[in-house]
Parts: sequence; structure tokens; C-alpha cells
Amino acid sequence: MKKIIISIVALMLPTAVFSSGAGTTAANFLKVSMNARAIAMGGAFSALADDSGAVFSNPAGLAGFSGQELGFGFTTYLEGSKMGNISYARDISGNRFGFGMTALNISGIEKRGLTDNTGIVSSLGDFDSNDVALSFAYASKDSFKSVLENMDSGFALKFIKSTIDDSSAFAVAIDAGILYRASEKMNVSLVLQNLGSKMKYEEESDPLPLDLKVGMLYRSSNRLNLTAELNQYFIDEKFYPSFGGEYWFRDAFALRGGYKFGYDTGNLGKEVGLSLGFGIKVSDLGVDYAYLPFGDLGNIHRFGFWLQF
Repeated sequence: MKKIIISIVALMLPTAVFSSGAGTTAANFLKVSMNARAIAMGGAFSALADDSGAVFSNPAGLAGFSGQELGFGFTTYLEGSKMGNISYARDISGNRFGFGMTALNISGIEKRGLTDNTGIVSSLGDFDSNDVALSFAYASKDSFKSVLENMDSGFALKFIKSTIDDSSAFAVAIDAGILYRASEKMNVSLVLQNLGSKMKYEEESDPLPLDLKVGMLYRSSNRLNLTAELNQYFIDEKFYPSFGGEYWFRDAFALRGGYKFGYDTGNLGKEVGLSLGFGIKVSDLGVDYAYLPFGDLGNIHRFGFWLQF
């Protein structure tokens, strides 16, 4: 299994480095496929990734915690769209596995025909758009012990389906990541996401949003986590630096915040990119909340629930 992981990472990195040219990508919901905790920290989560939500941010993080965890999340997204996710992680025969599902629905989209003789565009009713991604992840602790200790690795196989009205497209992709525990206070991460086939609707084909992430975690204390992350989307030619933090009060209540640069603040407002949230933990149960302002497009409220057993 170690040789397979090394081979996958070695093959993927040159592909990311040499991809260039701005273009259109499909399945862009994958860019926001995270749990509420990660969203509240500006998305800068790949170097922390210590819960089942790691399956979305960095599969290597699944190796860093034991036991089982089941997580749920949902939100009413922009323009009335709805998004939900499920994450699960557990040990099987000494190996660490995870599962993730993200679904996005946009309903009531108005369908228009061609302009008639009077210049009026006729309405042809409504249609829906649906996106689903399933991830099956594996993580290994101390994967490269003979070369460098304290480095975990993981990968996830993704199956993605998108439906717009009567047309649908399908793609398969791989996420791969490493998480290096440099010290008790610092982690460093490297993740490549959405390396896979193109999605083809009718005659048109578009690639997935290929993303390379470099992250860092600094534990200032047992209660305070500070994170930073750089996201480079190669095909879109988009670059998003972000940072975040969370502070725990008595291991029961956490305040979180973050900021992601790279959004169009001129049109969406200066507050776009900001994220705030909190987490509540009672025994093995938890609730997370994230708030994101998006100017004239509205505000996003994201909720999450998790259970450890």
C-alpha cells in the first residue's frame, strides 16, 4: 500500500506543476466541499484535519485520530441552492478508512426558449441541477518512516455525478495528501485534489477543478490552533491564500474565525472572504456552525453535527 501511495503522489505532482491556461471547470461545488468547522476557519484546514471531515480537506488527516466518527452538515447556499455532506471514519483491521458524500441541489431554474417574432423570450418551465460526489479514503500513519518520521499519508477515490435538466455527466478523480507532524506544535500539509477525468455534457467536456494546497498548523497552546493555507487552482488560474484559528474554552466550546483572500471584493463587498463560527462539544457529541457574508448574494449559514463512538 505504501508503494501505491508514493506512486500516486509522484505521478500527480508533475501534472499539477505543468498545467496552465485559464479555462472552464466542471463540478465547482467540490471547491466548497468541507465541513462547517473547516469553513469557519476560512477553509485553512488541511494541516489540522483531525476529524472525519479530513476526507474532504486532506485524507492523510484520517490517520491522526482513533475511534469512529460520523458527521453531518447542511446549508442553504447562495441563490436558494442547498448543500449537504456526510463524513465517516473508522479503523478496519488496523487500517484507517473514511467515507464522504457531498450533494448540491439547485431547483426551480427557469428554462427559456428562443426569441419569438415579437422579441419575447418564452418560458419553457423550470428545471433542476444536482451534483453528488462520493469519496472513499484510506490513510496510513508514519507512511515514510524509513525516510522521514511523523509523516502520514492518505488518498481518496472520488466518484462525481452532475445532472442539469435531462443531461448528466460523470467523472472519477483522486485526492492525495501528506501531513507532516514537524513538532508537537507544528504540522505541514501538501494535498492535490480533483485529479481525474473530464465531465462531458452532450458534446462539451470540461475538466475538474484541479487544486494544489499547502497548509500549516501552529498550536500556540493546547487550546489555540492557528492555521494557514495556499490554494492554487491550475485550470481556473485562481489563487486563494487563507488563514484561520480556533480557541477552545474548557474543551467544550470553541470560537473560530478565518479569512480567504482572492474573492472579488469590489463587487461582493469588503467583508467577502470572512468566516466566523463556533463549536460545542458535549461528551462524544458536537455541533458546529459557520457564517459567511457574501454581500448582495446573501449570507451563508452552515451547520454541522458529529458523533464519536
